[in-house]
Amino acid sequence: MGTTYRPEYLPSTREVLETFADEIASLGGAVPDVYDDGERLFARAVLPAHADVQPGDRVRAGVAVRATGSEILVHPYTFRQVCSNGAIAAHALQTRRIERPQSTEVFVPTYEVAVALTELRVATRACADEEAFAAVAEEMRSASEVEADFMLQLLPALEHMPAHMLAHVVPEVFGRFVAGGDRSAFGLLNAVTSIARDVRDPETRWRLEELGGTVPARLGPARRIVPPVAALIGA
Repeated sequence: MGTTYRPEYLPSTREVLETFADEIASLGGAVPDVYDDGERLFARAVLPAHADVQPGDRVRAGVAVRATGSEILVHPYTFRQVCSNGAIAAHALQTRRIERPQSTEVFVPTYEVAVALTELRVATRACADEEAFAAVAEEMRSASEVEADFMLQLLPALEHMPAHMLAHVVPEVFGRFVAGGDRSAFGLLNAVTSIARDVRDPETRWRLEELGGTVPARLGPARRIVPPVAALIGA
């Protein structure tokens, strides 16, 4: 019987995680969320920096890393403390993609592996930078002040998701968005990431956290949410 050939890419997921965790520790953070099956790595780190999107609604800075196949992806990440939701800012300028060279029986790319791990450290620091977090937090604040347009801000991004996910994701997001009572774009972001929090499959969870993280970047013409008159006059 034949066996299915699976190419081996280096650095290994273990080496990626060790390097990532070491860099995060040097920044005063931790990596509490890890999935590593030896072929795929999904890890999320949280850092000391924090900001309030709304009064009493705090998000922590962080970095997310994914190593699958021939690439390592590193993104700014935010963790919303009140509900333990995470969002991946894949659109951020600090996002980095790092090549993983392939290893064979006759060639182990030692130098290339060392370069990739160095690039991982640099990328981690870039995504952990205070300016990166400040930009993402400001996007979230803006999203909390703008009424969500479900069709404009979410559906275009769903075109890149597998068809088998769409039938489940769209009605679930819409249901949680309506039930949540927050009609802002920030409320839509949290409806998406709340589903990600409850999903076990690491690939699906990553895609949903990316999807939620893109909502602030997809804001259309601003439709500011006007608070009740009583709130404006302090009644």
